[in-house]
Amino acid sequence: MNKNILLCVIGLALGFGAGFFLANKVTGGMIAAPVASAPRAASDSAPPLDPDQAGAPLPPGHPDVNSASAGNNSNPNGVAATNAEAQAAMEAADRAPRDFDLQMNAATIFYKLKAFDKATLYLQRAVELKPKDADALLAMGNTKYDMGDFITAASFYERVLAVQPQNTIAQTDLGNTYLQREPPDIKRAIEEYRKTLKINPRDEMALQNIAAAALRLGDKSIAREAIEQLAQVNPNNRYLEGLRSNLESQP
Repeated sequence: MNKNILLCVIGLALGFGAGFFLANKVTGGMIAAPVASAPRAASDSAPPLDPDQAGAPLPPGHPDVNSASAGNNSNPNGVAATNAEAQAAMEAADRAPRDFDLQMNAATIFYKLKAFDKATLYLQRAVELKPKDADALLAMGNTKYDMGDFITAASFYERVLAVQPQNTIAQTDLGNTYLQREPPDIKRAIEEYRKTLKINPRDEMALQNIAAAALRLGDKSIAREAIEQLAQVNPNNRYLEGLRSNLESQP
């Protein structure tokens, strides 16, 4: 989700032993964040699950994908009515519907409030104003991702890549969408993660996700290779020990 913004972590529930996935969230613009495991902004990407959270739906701090349409998101107007910043941003954006920055600002605020329907509304305006703006497209992809609409999210990540082919955040999150689908397409996810590595062979998120996906697939060879590469890139990677443990526990 970002070039200068905040990077967030979105866990992908795998449903196997102690598996976990990482997704970036890096990216540019009004809604993003730097690499790590903090709450992400609309333009960030999605990281892996902590080994200790294996089998858990999502890691702490991440919007609950399965209930994205519940809670605050079920009544976005209520959120706006009770949040002064959201109210002001909404009014400003509605007064000037052709002002790209105001639409992005409103979308960012509603995204943070988990009012994804409202965020989508303003992002749609932004995308219509600037159809090739990578930040707006990535933000829309992240919003759809958090709403559980992984197919639509993938389409927006692909649009980001059409204008920014080297965007590793969008590329890795595109892979994540294949893991989150029902049924998941694990092989396709690995293919997408490998595209990230072609851009940046030292991308930790992609290496982590390849290893975790391969473990879920039962392909120890691919998992071992990714884990070894990850150890070379960062021997202190916080997920490395868990990945190794999962690999050794497989028959």
